[in-house]
Amino acid sequence: MAGNNPNVFNIKDNEFNIIQKGLDPEQVKSFVENLLSENGRLSTELGKLKEQAEHLDSLKRLADATVVEADKIAVTIKEEAISKAKAESDSLLAKAEEKAKKVYEQIYRQLNTLKQQVNSLDKDFDFKSEGEAAVVELAHSATKETNKSEPDDFMAKAVATSDIIESTTQEVIVRDKEIELEILPPVDAVKITKIMDQLENASEVEVVELIPRPNHPVIIVYENKPNSLLDVLKKLSMVGKVNEIPASPNGSGIVRRKYEISLAANAVK
Repeated sequence: MAGNNPNVFNIKDNEFNIIQKGLDPEQVKSFVENLLSENGRLSTELGKLKEQAEHLDSLKRLADATVVEADKIAVTIKEEAISKAKAESDSLLAKAEEKAKKVYEQIYRQLNTLKQQVNSLDKDFDFKSEGEAAVVELAHSATKETNKSEPDDFMAKAVATSDIIESTTQEVIVRDKEIELEILPPVDAVKITKIMDQLENASEVEVVELIPRPNHPVIIVYENKPNSLLDVLKKLSMVGKVNEIPASPNGSGIVRRKYEISLAANAVK
């Protein structure tokens, strides 16, 4: 063993034979130990650098995978956005077409109603003309017969005359909960449509119909809540001024409350 043999030199459990005329064993031992220590330190640092390199390589692979996944997600989001936008566009187009169809059908029904009212007025006018002529003739005849007829005959003719007059008098129908909104010029179809949409969304009233007069279109509404329409109109962005006007029977003998509406000049459409 080196501890007992003076001719053997031990360094880090490594034995070396001592020969004559060699280097100083202690100096050699110190130098070799320094080399071994430095080698150990460098080995440790190399191990750490390898670990860092592996960690960086792992991060790089993760970053590459994240970029690829992000690209896939971006493509998916783009495709979904395009698909959603197309679906919404198709839906809006379908709604617009449906609304246009309803407006057309409503206008068509109103035109038919107007035609029927015109025909009815023509018939009423003819009937009244004939009735008035009969009244005049009967009254003239009754006047001539007054002096020579019995009182009972005269009263019978008077009753007949009153029946004819009553039959030619048009019945007046009062509709308290229905209100006519007359749009004053200048007329804007877009604003009128917006007003109708807003009225339809108001719980206080219901839109009955739109009468499409060229310069003075009329919206007829029904009040679900009494005396609420004026407050509703004041809140509508497309409505400028509102004035109540005296009610009078229309051509069909219907009496409704009436408001004149001026469209707002700078309303946002």
